[in-house]
Amino acid sequence: MTTRRTALAAAVLLLAAAGCSSQSDDKPAVQAGGDGSCDGVSQGVTDTALKVGTSLPLSGGAATAGKGFEAGLKAAVTEVNAAGGVNGRKVELVVLDDGFEAARSVANVRRLGEEEKVFAVLGPAGTANLPGSFSYLERKGMPMFAPVLPPDPDKGEVWLLGTGHKDQVRVILDWLAQEKKVQTVALLTQDNDLGEAFAEAVDEQAPKHDIKLVANEKLEPNSTDVDSAILKLKAKNPDAVISGTDNAQTALLLKEVRDLKWSTLVVGNSSSGGPGSPSTVGPAGPAAEGFFSSAILEFPSSDAPAVKKYRDAMKAGGGAEADNSFALQNYASAQVFFEIVKRLGDDVCWAKFRSEAEKLSGFETGLIPPVTFGPLPGGHSGTKGARIAQYTGKEWKALTEFLEPQD
Repeated sequence: MTTRRTALAAAVLLLAAAGCSSQSDDKPAVQAGGDGSCDGVSQGVTDTALKVGTSLPLSGGAATAGKGFEAGLKAAVTEVNAAGGVNGRKVELVVLDDGFEAARSVANVRRLGEEEKVFAVLGPAGTANLPGSFSYLERKGMPMFAPVLPPDPDKGEVWLLGTGHKDQVRVILDWLAQEKKVQTVALLTQDNDLGEAFAEAVDEQAPKHDIKLVANEKLEPNSTDVDSAILKLKAKNPDAVISGTDNAQTALLLKEVRDLKWSTLVVGNSSSGGPGSPSTVGPAGPAAEGFFSSAILEFPSSDAPAVKKYRDAMKAGGGAEADNSFALQNYASAQVFFEIVKRLGDDVCWAKFRSEAEKLSGFETGLIPPVTFGPLPGGHSGTKGARIAQYTGKEWKALTEFLEPQD
């Protein structure tokens, strides 16, 4: 389903809890000792409850995505609680709105750790916003599981699912070389960690195919001033343009390419393209026809058994329509998280979570590529595959199976 990536995004509001109860009412569970057992109080865990939280853009420019991510988490929590919870612990979910603003995202993660006292931050979104919280997580020792979709920080408390931006771009370059015989590419990226991940991928993978990078124009996050950068790209006449920007900027790129009657290929990754990108192809309108993208999870319209189970869970949870890749992504991430916690048994604490997660190998959800974690460096990115898809003007069609980048 995936590989490595980058780019999206100090007050806090909006708290939604699923089945909330007071931690002090229950005997606390335990924290990790030096021998790998748990021997102290574990934040967010009691004998009967497991408290997790997330920060999502429920308002602002990425609200469509944020509400989908929220719906997927809520469906997963409703489903697991209906089955008795995780080893008898009912899951409590706290959801905070960050408005797609970096400062609010950072404040929310701190609030989840210090005020809400969650065990883990699960499925937060904001490619460019989340790295601001990594130093706090390291000091705190609190896991952030399956954030959507920052570059791989190689941090002990950050666990990535959904192939990273860097790996996705490597798959894109493999495909462009082999299937489209592309010889030159240009990048349109954001001036942040997301853009750096795209550039690193091209530096690493393009020489393997004798592909030349002819331009890399950078945009400020959330800026709509894209015309000058696109004209500079066009002047270099690349065979393909790879977009490492957000949904709105990619939509503007597609419209400008059409208006200029420019015949270059435009390719995005899962942050701006694929079946989870209604906020790209919608605003782009007819200009989105023919848009290529990498995709890192099963299509919501698939007939796969795991997707049917997801649809049933969405219906039972009363959330958004099941035909939503954002929801499917966080639903899948929750399945992996719950599996790791289940393997902890009665001893649920941060150090043991890390130890057990690093043992996870080839875990299948049917929704994303098999998940394998391991020790650092490099082991906290659980999936490496991506497929290539194309927008027909009405729907996304998968052109490949999940591919891993070529070495």
